[in-house]
Amino acid sequence: MENRGNPALLQRGDPCRMPLFLIHDSSGSVFSYFKLEPLGRPVYTIYNPWFGNTEKWNGGTMLFVEKYIELIKTVLRKGDILVGGWSLGGQLGLDIGRALAKDKRSRLRVAGVVMIDTLYPYWGPPGTVHADVPVDLILGSCPPDMKEEISRCMQWANEDCPDWVSRNWKDNDQLDGIEAEEPPPTVFIHATKYIPRTKSETGAVTMFDHFRHAKNGWDLFPHQNFIVAFWEIPTHHFGLFEKGMVKETSDKVIKACDLLAED
Repeated sequence: MENRGNPALLQRGDPCRMPLFLIHDSSGSVFSYFKLEPLGRPVYTIYNPWFGNTEKWNGGTMLFVEKYIELIKTVLRKGDILVGGWSLGGQLGLDIGRALAKDKRSRLRVAGVVMIDTLYPYWGPPGTVHADVPVDLILGSCPPDMKEEISRCMQWANEDCPDWVSRNWKDNDQLDGIEAEEPPPTVFIHATKYIPRTKSETGAVTMFDHFRHAKNGWDLFPHQNFIVAFWEIPTHHFGLFEKGMVKETSDKVIKACDLLAED
C-alpha cells in the first residue's frame, strides 16, 4: 500500500461534485473500496499509514483523526467534503467531522458522513463471550506477510476501543473536546444478517454482531440525532463488498452521498 498515494484517487467521477473520502477499516486497508461501482463523484481512499509497523502507534484514534485531516488537506484545503467508510472508517469519519467543526479556523467542512455498517466499538461487559470470526472471511487468500500485518492492525485498533467508548458513552455528562460536538449529518448503511459461525452451545455471536439487532450499538452514543437515514442491506458485515452484493452497497453509497451533498 505504501506505493500508492495517500489519499489515493480511486474514482475521478464528476469534478464538479462534492468529493468523498473513504477511510480504511480496522485492517488498515482500503482494498474493499476498489470493488465499488462508479459513484459519480471524486472518490479518494485513505489507508492506515502505520500499516506495516511492528510496534503499535501511540495516540489512539485521535492520532488517525489529526493525521487524516492533514492528508485530506493535501487534496482540498477548503470547501465541503464527504467522509466515511466501512466499519472503523465510519467511526473515524464521525470524528474527522467533529474535529473540523470544532476548529473555527478551518475552511474545510464535512457536509456528511457515510457509515457502512460501522460498529459502536463496545463489545459488552467484562466476561462477555464472543464466537470466533471465520478467518477466511477476513483474510481470504492474502499472502502470509499481509495476513500478519492485517491481524496486527485489527488487534491494535481493537485496543483503542475502550478509550474511545469512555469518551463517547451515552451517560457521560462531562463531554469535552470533539466529543461535545454534534456529528455531521450521517447516513447509516446497515448489514442485517449475522456473520456465519460455528455453532456453539452458548449461542455466542462474533464481536461484530454483538449489537447487530440494535443499530450496531449506536444507541449507546451520546448524540442521537445525527443519523438522517438508516438503510439496510440483506447480508453480513463481511458480505457487503462480495460479488452479488457490492452493486447494492454501491447503490446505497451513491444514494447516501446524493442525500448528504445535495449536488
